[in-house]
Amino acid sequence: MIKKAQVSIFIILGIVILAAAAVVFYINTTAEEEEIEPGVFISTKEIPTQLDPVSNFVTQCLDDAAVRGLKLIGEHGGYVDINSPELTKQNFKMSNDPTESDAVAFAPQSDLKIPYWWYLESSNNCQETCKFASKRPPLRDEDNSIEKQLDRYIEKNLPECINNFESLKEQGFEITQSSAIKANTKVAENDVVVVLDYSLEAKKSDTASTIDQFFVRVPVDLQKIYSLSTDIANMQQKYRFLERQTMNLISSFSSVDKDKLPPITDMRFEFGSTTSWRKSDVKNSVTQVLASYIPFFQVDGAKNFNRGFYSSGLKQRLYDSMIIPVADQEYNNLDVTFNYLDFWPAYFNINCNGDICQPESASSNLLAFIGLQRYDFAYDISFPALVEVFDENALNGRGYKFNFFLEANVRNNQELESEFVPLQAANVPTASFLCNIENRNSADVTIKAIDAVEAKPLEDVSVTLSVAGESCYIGSTNEDGTLVAKFPTGTAGAVVGLLKPDYISKSQLFDASPDRKLSVEAKLDPVKDKKIAVKKKLLEKTNRGWEFTNKISDLKPEEEAFVTLTRLSPATEEDFDAVASIKGTNEEQIRLAPGRYEVNINTFLREDIRIPEKKVKKKTGLFSEEEFTIPGIDFNSQNPYPSGGLRMNVTITEDDLKKGTITFFAVSPALENVPEQQRSIDDLNQAAKIEEYSRVFAPLLKPVFQ
Repeated sequence: MIKKAQVSIFIILGIVILAAAAVVFYINTTAEEEEIEPGVFISTKEIPTQLDPVSNFVTQCLDDAAVRGLKLIGEHGGYVDINSPELTKQNFKMSNDPTESDAVAFAPQSDLKIPYWWYLESSNNCQETCKFASKRPPLRDEDNSIEKQLDRYIEKNLPECINNFESLKEQGFEITQSSAIKANTKVAENDVVVVLDYSLEAKKSDTASTIDQFFVRVPVDLQKIYSLSTDIANMQQKYRFLERQTMNLISSFSSVDKDKLPPITDMRFEFGSTTSWRKSDVKNSVTQVLASYIPFFQVDGAKNFNRGFYSSGLKQRLYDSMIIPVADQEYNNLDVTFNYLDFWPAYFNINCNGDICQPESASSNLLAFIGLQRYDFAYDISFPALVEVFDENALNGRGYKFNFFLEANVRNNQELESEFVPLQAANVPTASFLCNIENRNSADVTIKAIDAVEAKPLEDVSVTLSVAGESCYIGSTNEDGTLVAKFPTGTAGAVVGLLKPDYISKSQLFDASPDRKLSVEAKLDPVKDKKIAVKKKLLEKTNRGWEFTNKISDLKPEEEAFVTLTRLSPATEEDFDAVASIKGTNEEQIRLAPGRYEVNINTFLREDIRIPEKKVKKKTGLFSEEEFTIPGIDFNSQNPYPSGGLRMNVTITEDDLKKGTITFFAVSPALENVPEQQRSIDDLNQAAKIEEYSRVFAPLLKPVFQ
């Protein structure tokens, strides 16, 4: 009995000892690990001070590799190297045509290739079934995710930095690698954590230890940057804001004018020669418009969001339509910019007869006989738009940039859908109910047209009736400026229009009645030929910065001004623009009517001007700094310097049009007068201030009517 009791006691003691040992082991194990992010543990094992140089050396190499990898990921839209399927686990279709590729080469022969996060994967000529896709990589978990790519990049490039520990061996360290390099990246809430499992036996003199793990935190909020980029790509996928704005721009810059884009739809009553365009010139003009206006896209809620306010309602609507409503305040520390560069080839087509674009009457004897010129043009265009998300506070103030492309796809003036049938050639339509003369059953309507300047009757003014996008010719005024005609009734919402060459067209709401006579009188503003010139008022660089001097200077022989005068017409008058290109001291002739105009001038100097590269230093740590080189820029005949401009509203009266030349004054930062070594990239910011200078110095920049 005693022996059984003794055995029981020994068993109990054994259990207690095992439990105690397990507790001690657990405590020791737990004490040597710390959870730095959910599910991410690092060793807290103490390393002898004498071996700190080994730990610091590997940690620095790890940090360098992680930062380089993250920068590559930002440059390449989430990929460390598009040309390396081994690292990205992703294949890309590439060609010289970016609209037939999965990614865009930033410049010809450039190694910088940036993928699309939303694009037409099918051919540009796809019909009925068109497939869209995205090369946006996952952020986490999957084999082609950003985290996994960074792991592979670090594992591949870290040995080059470590260089078999030669620098440490020269200091007397003995280091033996007892495991392969294994990186584990975690994109955390505010930064990126990289844990490196890399077992080393390190020894110096009598001190030896095993170092198994290293980790770094890279101060880049990649999660937020990726989230904003995804939101923008999703907005494009859902709302097609690039396509919609493309058509807004084409609409705004089109008219029956050889110096503008062919109109989507228009109709004129005139005999003889018609306005025509060359298809190749139209493509160049469209890409230039896109290059100028795509940068005006903004993301609501981003750090650099700044809604401009304009006196012109049309201009306000145009710029407001370029605001992307992500509207999340958590993005207010990130800048977002958009760009299209015209050396990125665009796919373009328009329903022209070969290279000549002309109205329908040119191919229809019926329309030519009645003097009807019908302009109906269908645009097809695809182009890449670069989106750049920038965090200036990342990497301890060095900044971090993340790029990706979106692709716009317009067919038949509409955003391209997955199911697409190309527009067929239009036939000349037969008379509709609205245009059928037998349906004109109203009482007599008297139309009176008067010259608004000379107050005299206007003969041969074409009168039209428009309802729901359809227009019909009613007749023309006689030598007394009068037309008495009958109109179709029951056309609520109809608009009567009065059109005459060399006059601003007028329109007004109209509803004819079968038993009530009506009278309509309209005063039409004449359009006159006018000569214009452009001179500059200089901004000069001083010790206090750039200052407005009010000095007048001619444009140089190699300098060209592009002038656009947009008439701020009331709703009852047609939109009217005048465009001119002026070189040097030349004068150019444009056509103007009395009215209020929005003046937009841009000047370009095709002269050799160089901004030299600049080296700057920034602190990268408490006791360290890094030198960066800001590349120089060369301006020349192929890459002209944006030498100035003007943005203002001007009223041009009847008396002004009777005078001689109108001289406009552009604000011009005279960079060419600054010694080369005193020029800097910051000087280019003056070009972005043209609107501000135009507003502040408006009294000194008013045009002169000579």
